[in-house]
Parts: sequence; structure tokens; C-alpha cells
Amino acid sequence: MGYVECLGPKLLWGTFAFKEKCKFSQVANNIIYLARDIDFLISGQLGAAITTSYLYPQSAAIHYFKYQAYSIIKELNLIPDKQGEIILIQKFGNKNYLSDSQLENIANPLLIYAEFIKENNDRLRGCLESRTRYKLSLVAQ
Repeated sequence: MGYVECLGPKLLWGTFAFKEKCKFSQVANNIIYLARDIDFLISGQLGAAITTSYLYPQSAAIHYFKYQAYSIIKELNLIPDKQGEIILIQKFGNKNYLSDSQLENIANPLLIYAEFIKENNDRLRGCLESRTRYKLSLVAQ
């Protein structure tokens, strides 16, 4: 719980929405491509959806280095909004990515899971627990 209660809130920069209202599914691919270009990590529902191939994301968390924040906001056309779909979180350390060459720019399954601990959704949590165990076995190899 250390990440959820202590470190996570300190690294949280803000919650944002898209300037132009749209369905999240319409912009999810843009986030994935931009992650490759700018080199940030995708987490949250979008990261979970990519790693599980099971979920339909409605939001994303982006783990970025401090100097990348304004580029991300500009490229995704974001505005501050406490009810927004995009959460910006500063990266910490250098081992918080998933070391699977097919899933570039995806946060470590432990980070994705930690972000969902505080959500009150048993179905989502159950899915992530089983997939996180599987992905962690790959990371350990």
C-alpha cells in the first residue's frame, strides 16, 4: 500500500480531460502512438486493457518525466478537469516499465494494479490480479 497511500499522491500532477468531448476509444490509439514518440508509460485502465486484452478502457494514467508534461498536454489537447479521463503522474526510478518487447511503453503490472486497489470494482480487480500474477512471472524471468 506504500505506493497508493504515500508515493502515488506525491507524484500525481493532475487530472485532465480532452478539450473536445469525445469517446475515449477514439483517442486511445493516439495515446499509444504518442507514448512511443514522447516515451512515457501508459497505466490505468488503458494500460490494463493493453496488458489483459480484456478490458474496454474509459481512462488512462500517464507516467512521464517532468520535462514531458507540457508536450503531452499540448499533443493530447488536454485541459485540467478533476473528473477527466487522463491522469498525469511523474515517473520515479528506472524499473517501472513492463519488460515485454511486444508491450512497449506500458507501466509495470504492479503499478497498474496498485492504481486499481483504491477503486471499488471487484470484477476489474479480479481480472487484474490474475493477469498481474501472469505478467509478473514473465518479468521475473
